[in-house]
Amino acid sequence: MPNLPTPDWPLPDWKPVQPFPFAEARRTFTGPSSPVAIAYYRRPDGSLAAVARFQPVCEGAPGRVHGGAILTVLDEALGAAAWLAGRRVMTVKLTTEFRRAVPLGAAMLVETRLTARRHRLVSVAGELLGPGAVLHAAAQGSFLELSEDAHRRIFGRP
Repeated sequence: MPNLPTPDWPLPDWKPVQPFPFAEARRTFTGPSSPVAIAYYRRPDGSLAAVARFQPVCEGAPGRVHGGAILTVLDEALGAAAWLAGRRVMTVKLTTEFRRAVPLGAAMLVETRLTARRHRLVSVAGELLGPGAVLHAAAQGSFLELSEDAHRRIFGRP
């Protein structure tokens, strides 16, 4: 892998957080040997930021991350932002715009924000940024807030 710049994040005032109450189910993305490692942080304003690193198995074009891996990270982080805000959700729709290729092995920042809530539908937006705040991808997501019964049925716990 090429020599990649060291990112400026996480910042010292960001607090590590696990947005999902069922961490054992998240090993695909956050485990020590996963193809995509994501670390979540709560910023002082309460918003969620994530630092993602794509391993060689995520390669699409030579030396570049596959778009599906990028989409997975955006889906995961936007959903995590809703969970961190106390909303138990599942993805309904995710729209992504790819701007720049992501180099394999690069640490990338995902910034998220809840943009709306109407009834059981939660809207979240986010961007995948490289060092220097270079925009690589942006996403808008709609997430359905689960009833307590649906949550218990899907996840096997309240």
